[in-house]
Amino acid sequence: MFPRSNRPKALCPGQADWNLSRTRPEKRRRRARSRRAAPLIAALAFLLLGHATPALSFEEGDALAELSLEELMNVELVVSASRYEQDAAEAPASVTIVTAQEIQRYGYQTLADVLRSVRGFYTSYDRTYHYVGSRGFGRPGDYNTRLLLLVNGHRINDNIYESAYIGTGFSLDLDLVERIEVVRGPSSSVYGTNAFFGVVNVITKEGSGLGGLWLTGEGGSYSSYGGSVDYGVRTPEGVDLLISGSAYESDGQDLFYQEFDTPEENNGITSGTDYDKHQRFFTTLRYEGFTLHGSYSSREKGIPTAAWETLFNDPGTMCVDTRGFVALSHRKEYGEKTGLESRFSYDWYSYEGDYVYDYGEEEPDIVVFRDESMWRWLTGEVQLTRRIGERNTLVAGGDYRHNQSQDQKSYDPYDVYLDDVRSGNAWAAYLQDELSIGSKLLLNAGVRHDQYDTFGGTTNPRVGLIVGATPATTIKFLYGTAFRAPNAYELYYTDGEETGTQKANTDLMPEEITTYEVAVEQHIGKRLHGTVSLFTYRVTDLITMTTDLEDDLLVYRNMDKAEARGVETELFGAFLRDRVRGRLSYTYQDAEDVTTGQTLANSPFHLAKMNFSFPLGIQDAYAGAELQYTGERRTLQGEKAAGYLLANLTITAPLWQKKAFLSASLYNAFDTKYSDPVSDEYIQDAIDQDGRSLWVRLRYRI
Repeated sequence: MFPRSNRPKALCPGQADWNLSRTRPEKRRRRARSRRAAPLIAALAFLLLGHATPALSFEEGDALAELSLEELMNVELVVSASRYEQDAAEAPASVTIVTAQEIQRYGYQTLADVLRSVRGFYTSYDRTYHYVGSRGFGRPGDYNTRLLLLVNGHRINDNIYESAYIGTGFSLDLDLVERIEVVRGPSSSVYGTNAFFGVVNVITKEGSGLGGLWLTGEGGSYSSYGGSVDYGVRTPEGVDLLISGSAYESDGQDLFYQEFDTPEENNGITSGTDYDKHQRFFTTLRYEGFTLHGSYSSREKGIPTAAWETLFNDPGTMCVDTRGFVALSHRKEYGEKTGLESRFSYDWYSYEGDYVYDYGEEEPDIVVFRDESMWRWLTGEVQLTRRIGERNTLVAGGDYRHNQSQDQKSYDPYDVYLDDVRSGNAWAAYLQDELSIGSKLLLNAGVRHDQYDTFGGTTNPRVGLIVGATPATTIKFLYGTAFRAPNAYELYYTDGEETGTQKANTDLMPEEITTYEVAVEQHIGKRLHGTVSLFTYRVTDLITMTTDLEDDLLVYRNMDKAEARGVETELFGAFLRDRVRGRLSYTYQDAEDVTTGQTLANSPFHLAKMNFSFPLGIQDAYAGAELQYTGERRTLQGEKAAGYLLANLTITAPLWQKKAFLSASLYNAFDTKYSDPVSDEYIQDAIDQDGRSLWVRLRYRI
């Protein structure tokens, strides 16, 4: 049932060469069931998931046009599930791959746009940051700390708030992306902290994939515009270089908030406060097994919502996030069965937040309260992959992180409330074994131990049993645990215990999750592929901000529990020599607070999505259409944010003998009015989102 693959050897150390029978070849300051049965039956009847196909350019599309869907899927490989390359069908997780072609055809501008399109994921926006929810868990204002974000395998979550930026603050332009691998479920057994609900690995193109100099200009609604310069080349000596720089700026919108609808506060209208600016630089250099990555990004965002009880309609309330890293990795293969990979990196992150207040009681006293954070850290990683015999692939590795500086500071013109300077260390070791049992079973089991200076150690296993029931059917039985370590903000932040509102808690322990899942993947002829995934999980020791009744100060504590159950289904089809593609998904999820029995805030019961791309018959022009439904969600104040349906349309066309590509996107085409629940840092219970908007971009190759 698991014959040897006849495809080329591994592209990274210890690539798995066993296939199923059908596959041959918190940051910032914080102030202040009758539904179950019917959707589940409907979802089971729906029966289905899909996998995206490998990234294709316009030129590459014809080369693979003769392949069937089954053959296309057989060249689909994933590296993020087990930290080495393997067929997606053999990965011990439910995996979705979003390709460069999909990013282009559907007009995705940010990583948030991509994740919003993926089965079982949903996003929200508080007009400062974007947040992602998965399997019913999307705490307002959690800064995506329970999702591990990687770029080419390098951890992007910062080391002070553990934030993963998926909006305009993300580290690189999507034009540089080859594919995005979304791995669902707990993955702390190989990645450690933050790999709680899943892992998102953004894999960039090589310089040879760009093949020259590209210029991009774009603009659209809300006085928004941007541009980039990208260059890629592979020299005859084998040096592969990619280098990119970009900038973006938006004036934002004039917004109305009824909570501030008084003459003294401009009748609830805020102008010039929703601005967004960013700059990015990214480069890779590859040569004979060595890879050097470098990234720098900086984003400035106005905060128009008067969060943390700041003055309404003051453009001085804003934040700046700066993130960068330099990473050097080396990969070497010893014969056909052993691979060794090592990585060394230096990372930095800073946050600067200005909050405008009026301290005056009788006379105005306008002051700027400032938060500053700076973190620098060094990381070393090593991984050995060894194939033992013809049925066993063993992975062993470890990493060490030295937090060189962990600095937090808060002050205003009158006082310094926090000036905390720290350093620390963490290390981990992991072991994973993939074993083929007979002809129809594949067992993948692994465990990792992480040790922190702050709370001590935690050990997390993962087990996947993959059954090739028939040549067209794969069943995955999955179990795993994961953790999220308390971050420096939760552990150490205080704005003054005598005069402030928040105090530190150095006794915090990690959050923990246990997940069970069964996924069925099914080929239906040569043109359709589907999956049903049933899951349940339980989260304990959730870190939650609460009020200490003894001193009336806010403090983080391990105090909440949550549990959920649900089903994810998806159907993917490719027709007319792969020129017409469609993907349809439905997710039902029921997540609740164990203590209160209430549905979790910002947790929709229903998600439904449709993506459909097709040629327009004019040269190689394509249209990409999306429908995305998000069900009703509870807010923190117990109200309801109504469900909504979004429609997006993008048209792309090559110009000038495919030296240029023009695209036009219409987002929220029906001008749907909807809002997202937000955290208790806001007076508002939910924040209104963008209406209909237009975006046009031209990408030209010199």
